[in-house]
Amino acid sequence: MAIPNNVEELTALVDSFLSRLGFDDIVTTLGLVPHAADGQSISLRMPLKDSLAQANGMFSAAAQFGAADIAGTFLAMAAYADKGQFPLAVQSNQNYMSNSKAEFAVATARILRGGGSVAVTEVSVADSEGKELMHSTFTYAIKERKVGK
Repeated sequence: MAIPNNVEELTALVDSFLSRLGFDDIVTTLGLVPHAADGQSISLRMPLKDSLAQANGMFSAAAQFGAADIAGTFLAMAAYADKGQFPLAVQSNQNYMSNSKAEFAVATARILRGGGSVAVTEVSVADSEGKELMHSTFTYAIKERKVGK
């Protein structure tokens, strides 16, 4: 497998994975959709909706974390899990820098280091105006795992 070069390839990756699950997972809950891909990074878009907002109407920290983790997971899966393995987050670090009431946020992931059984990603979450809301890193163990119920 390779990192998607465009949004069409990213959409195919996401759709293929979700069709194997047999249930709606966190991708559906967060309303994540493919936003961009360039062969080096991928981006997923998340709408601001009541179920993802904190009390003041801005993106919740949990929603931002989820979008970042899912973007990192799909990137690690595309880059290193070419035999059906699934990346499992084993370490993460988040810095929440700002917040927003923008229409949507975009989680953009890129590989910092990887190969074999580990991938390290860096993910930024920015609002639709480009203001960075969160910066994170994730370490994923890439192992044989059965996905779905």
